[in-house]
Amino acid sequence: MTLLLVCKISTANSTSTIETTLLEVNKLAKIDKIGEKVNLSQLPSPYNVLLTQPLMTEAIEKYYDRTAIVKTIGAYLEQSKNIYHRSIIMLVDRNKVRNKPDIAQTKKEAIVAELAFITINFDELPKKLVNDVLHTNIPFGKLLIQYQVKVLTQDRNYFKVSCNKALATLISCPLNHPVYGRTNTIIRADNKKWLAHVIEILPNPGQEQVHPN
Repeated sequence: MTLLLVCKISTANSTSTIETTLLEVNKLAKIDKIGEKVNLSQLPSPYNVLLTQPLMTEAIEKYYDRTAIVKTIGAYLEQSKNIYHRSIIMLVDRNKVRNKPDIAQTKKEAIVAELAFITINFDELPKKLVNDVLHTNIPFGKLLIQYQVKVLTQDRNYFKVSCNKALATLISCPLNHPVYGRTNTIIRADNKKWLAHVIEILPNPGQEQVHPN
């Protein structure tokens, strides 16, 4: 049986219902293997700044100078291993002065700043943080800071991929234009246990792309 995931996203131009099968989401989650591996020196601006920061949430909020929230596209929990898999988009308010992403989403005025696929090791996180991952729209990176979980990153790689229809639906990138992303592993600073494996893809931040009709 194929699970159908439906996510309604209110952005600057429209309220677009994204309907995608679990299979299609899984294909996007492997986009780093489909794309072309690139070196740091090949990343254009502002990717060369954003994709090189330890935590993407901090980088995005600083770049846009706005608060970010996440919208979950799909998620499931491996109960036997206590490992959580989720696909999210990160949203910011198009109105910088207002800076209210929840309101922006309702008013169709949100910008998609990131698409991410995250595998999280719940066993290595405080229970309150886990609860917030499951029940709030606070980005994972911000929760790590909020709960003072000291982290390191490792195994970072960068990639470039051509924007296809599936990506355009989610991050409003122009079709066939290159977008860049990274793979990254977040580990605890104290015991070096892994906390999250992350694949992150950014639209061209300089263009502040909005969701199409």
